[in-house]
Amino acid sequence: MNDRTAPDVIDLTRSLQVLKRSAWVIALSAAVVGVSTYAYFKQQTPLYKASTMIVSTGNQTGNQTVNQTLVSAPPLPSGALQGALLNLNVLRTINAGLQKVTGLTPEARAALQRKLLNEAAAGRSSTVRAAGDVDMYGNGIYTISARHPNPRVAAQLANLATSALITWDAQRGLVKVSSAREALEVQLSDTETRLARLGPVGTTPTREQLTLLNQQSVRTNDLNNLRALERAVVGSLALVAQAVTPLKPVSPQPARNAAVAGLFALLAATALILLRSSLSRTVSSDIDLRGMHLRLLGEVPRLRVVKKGQSVLTMMHKGKGADSVTFLASNIRGRLGQQPKTVMVTSLLPGDGKSTLVAGLAGSFAAGGLRTLLIEADVRHPTQRALWGLAAETASWVNLPQAAPFPGEEARALQAALRNPEAAQARRLTDHLHLVVTAPHEGGATRLPTEAFRAALHTWSQGYDVVLVDAPPALAISDPLELASMVSGVLIVLEPGKANMSGVQRLLDTLELASASVIGVAFNKIDPRHMATAYGYGYGYHPSGLPAEHA
Repeated sequence: MNDRTAPDVIDLTRSLQVLKRSAWVIALSAAVVGVSTYAYFKQQTPLYKASTMIVSTGNQTGNQTVNQTLVSAPPLPSGALQGALLNLNVLRTINAGLQKVTGLTPEARAALQRKLLNEAAAGRSSTVRAAGDVDMYGNGIYTISARHPNPRVAAQLANLATSALITWDAQRGLVKVSSAREALEVQLSDTETRLARLGPVGTTPTREQLTLLNQQSVRTNDLNNLRALERAVVGSLALVAQAVTPLKPVSPQPARNAAVAGLFALLAATALILLRSSLSRTVSSDIDLRGMHLRLLGEVPRLRVVKKGQSVLTMMHKGKGADSVTFLASNIRGRLGQQPKTVMVTSLLPGDGKSTLVAGLAGSFAAGGLRTLLIEADVRHPTQRALWGLAAETASWVNLPQAAPFPGEEARALQAALRNPEAAQARRLTDHLHLVVTAPHEGGATRLPTEAFRAALHTWSQGYDVVLVDAPPALAISDPLELASMVSGVLIVLEPGKANMSGVQRLLDTLELASASVIGVAFNKIDPRHMATAYGYGYGYHPSGLPAEHA
């Protein structure tokens, strides 16, 4: 048995066709997500961002006198300034300064103060941020930014935070000097206490008094020097530029967010469609058929009734429907060659439009001058009588080959014709098209007598150029498999995107076991926009009636 399954490889052509058919779904998904995102962010409160710039410098200034006179705070390591914004002392300074910020109601001011404290407790700040870096010598530039719905408040908050950071930085340099001063004050006080216990200092101090007096003098001098240094302590941060009131909000950005969300939805929808296509493994193009060694003979568009009372069969003989059915009929004749032209038309699933398509083929063959017999062999769900409408009810009767019934004894249904082939008759729909329909269920019988059908088909085919057998879906019941070996070829009707590849493969295996000859596949209910993909060309008509080929 031949393996018709396609290899498990990436088929870019099939993927492109899947994406082409689903382009409107992808575009609609991206548009809906983009519009929804835009509407959502458009309703958000705008936030304004104001920024200041400060510089961080090292301890050395290049002047020896200044270096010996000033006491500088140690350089800030990388990332220290962002952490300083979470320092409680800095936050207290900022919150205290908020009392002087204009443009805030008392409730808004209290809410902003709580927000700053909550962000500090959470360990991250979104209202006030510091960005920048320093080198190994402590030199660098920082940007302090503040966000707020009020642009004036944002500028004031940025300046306030910058001032609090510079104050905090200066206090870092005071830590050691102040600690040393406090220690000397304690030592000096202890020396003075011990000296007082020895009594008044006379003209000739005692040795112990001299020692304490020397300690007092030295410590007093050191204390005076430390007090002078406290006034000379400077920080490593200096203001470069104050914040100004921003003119445009930095967030939300509905247009940008909508574009990003739309692009993400576009990619996500594309990925999901490709994933679904790879998992579903449905027959959707002639590429899938080639993987199973099947030939696509034609495509018939999905037809919609646009006028009240108009049948689908009537529309099949007009416009694109007529062109596609004629193209399919021509390919069937080419595949059969000089063989007796008996063709069974079946499908994989109910609802693929098989009966309508075979009726259209019969009309096309007859219109081409071929004597055509259409046999309805779908006993369980006969539809040909309804498809042909009034013609199937009022058309005259014609004897089938080798039949000559007596008046009143005619066999005018398929079941009766198989029991009595000498009396078999068919409806004469046109000069070249005859129709044999089935009768309603007779006593629950839902199967055709196989040998009787074989004999009748052999006899009837001798009087026609083409015999079409409208058979039930092949995997639903066993009738088509029994009939398949009696005809010259089997035409399978599939609806792309609906027929599962494993089901088609199972149908092919079953037909092969029945020694049937599959001539090809007809795609039915195709989107008219995709019709050209199978042929690569089309034909139009000039007013003169001559065909004109289009590239």
